[in-house]
Amino acid sequence: MPLAEGERDKGLERPRVHVHATCWNEERMLPFFLRHYEPLAERIFIYDDGSTDRSLEILQQCPKVTIEPIQSAGDSYVEALQQLYNSCWKRSRGAADWVIVCNVDEHFHHPTGLANYLAACQQTGVTIIPSHGYQMVSLRFPPAGVQLSQTVRRGKSSSEHRKTVIFSPDAIEATNFGVGRHVTTPAGRVVLPETCEICLLHYKYLGFPYLRDRTAELESRRRPRDRAQGYGFQYSRGQLNMVCHFIHLLLVSRTVVSAGGGR
Repeated sequence: MPLAEGERDKGLERPRVHVHATCWNEERMLPFFLRHYEPLAERIFIYDDGSTDRSLEILQQCPKVTIEPIQSAGDSYVEALQQLYNSCWKRSRGAADWVIVCNVDEHFHHPTGLANYLAACQQTGVTIIPSHGYQMVSLRFPPAGVQLSQTVRRGKSSSEHRKTVIFSPDAIEATNFGVGRHVTTPAGRVVLPETCEICLLHYKYLGFPYLRDRTAELESRRRPRDRAQGYGFQYSRGQLNMVCHFIHLLLVSRTVVSAGGGR
């Protein structure tokens, strides 16, 4: 069981955290991603699938980042990434206490600080951590230089984003992620916390122009099997549907992250 809030900073060694994320043309989101994870992570592994924008230039400016070029093959882009997610983190065995396997637009958050919470979980024997998922939303794309969790604080609970992708690479033998990492069937020494305290903040609805443009970009990556299996079907919806969903999310959203909370 994690320590009480007041105990989390007392005598806990800072955990070694490795972040593993895929990237394709993420120049708009990468500055926010790095601002969020660089203070937490010892190393950040980025698996870049042929970015043609400024993504590589941005990544090369961060000394903690290791860029691994990949070429996803086959008739399913989603299944190619599934295979990568299930294997990439294994390089962190013996070198990290925790790994986070995520996308660039996925920011994990804990109100007292993620590093403190991971240290407490490690001390109490937890080896894998689930999350509450939230689809975050803002009327406009946030300005440069901000911390997203303190700028875009409203969202809606999303069962689709309740992902279990933070774990000990030495304790977990296999993740067995389903497509999109929406389902995890871990093998190994699996010890969950008694309660779920971490939030996954998914930042896709950052103003309608960004949502529209990024959706079109991701739709262009879908391959024949993706279409046949319905993977990424949300990228093919019409603009009217997208507008309605965006407005609905703005109307039903609530404050998820308190002002001045941890990251």
